[in-house]
Amino acid sequence: MRHQPFISPIIADLVYQAVTGVSGLQFTEIVPCPVCSGMPVSHDMKRRRFSTVFGPGGEEHIYVYVKRFHCRECGQLCYAPAPFYSRSRFGTPIVDLCLTLTRNHTFSSAASLMNRMGIVIDRGTVRRTVQSYHHDVDSTDILGLQMPQSVLTLSTLVTTADPSVPLSGREVLIACGLDPAHQW
Repeated sequence: MRHQPFISPIIADLVYQAVTGVSGLQFTEIVPCPVCSGMPVSHDMKRRRFSTVFGPGGEEHIYVYVKRFHCRECGQLCYAPAPFYSRSRFGTPIVDLCLTLTRNHTFSSAASLMNRMGIVIDRGTVRRTVQSYHHDVDSTDILGLQMPQSVLTLSTLVTTADPSVPLSGREVLIACGLDPAHQW
């Protein structure tokens, strides 16, 4: 059996704070229709799974809410900008973590590392994610492990935010390295 690198509790806490800190957050900013550039009208709110973590009571799903709009001009259903890549089943920090960890580790090792960081994911999901997304991810070495900038920035945003003021969707999008004016 190959030796897994040590996962510092600091790294595990950092990742856990980043992915759980957005729980229940709403993304409601309206953008022009991506098909015809018309101005859509409110449709409904969709719950999307951002991640699944190992919590105190076992596995816990972390959800965010994304506003959907209906374009009066072309009939297209549009989503408010949210921290998801197109066709992604997880938030951008989870995808970025998969891409970053598999630079130096196998799919199985990356899944094991993510499990030890508190993220519920398996080898097959890591493999499918890496095969579906090919973009470069900015990362930083922390205690010998490459960590995506989106996780570090989101964790900083969540831990330094004033608890009496809720985070805005725009702040989270910027922390995840996404353009708030673009639909992903």
